[in-house]
Amino acid sequence: MKIVSLLVRVRPEQAAEVAARLVGIAGASLHGTTPDGGRLVVMLEDGEGYAVTDSILAVSVASGVLGTTLAYEYTDEEVTPDELATAMASSKKRHVQEMQA
Repeated sequence: MKIVSLLVRVRPEQAAEVAARLVGIAGASLHGTTPDGGRLVVMLEDGEGYAVTDSILAVSVASGVLGTTLAYEYTDEEVTPDELATAMASSKKRHVQEMQA
C-alpha cells in the first residue's frame, strides 16, 4: 500500500470547484485548505486497478491546478532479504562500471 499527501496550489476563487474535481480522482480525498483557499491538502492512496502515481498525475493535470508539491509518502510494501541483496549487488555493479568508464 502506498499513501501520499500533496499540497495543491489553486486560485482561491476556484478552490471549491477544483476540490470537488480532485475528490473524483481514484484514491483521492481532501484533508484541508489554507485560510486563503489557495492551497489544498490532498491525500492519495493506491487501490485495486490503479496506482498512486496515476492519481498524482491526474491531480497535477486537473483543470484549475496551478502546481503540486509532494509533502508526504508512505509505503508498507515488504522487501525480502533476497530482493534487497540483489538490488544492492546490482547497484554496486553499476557504480563500479561507471567508475571504470
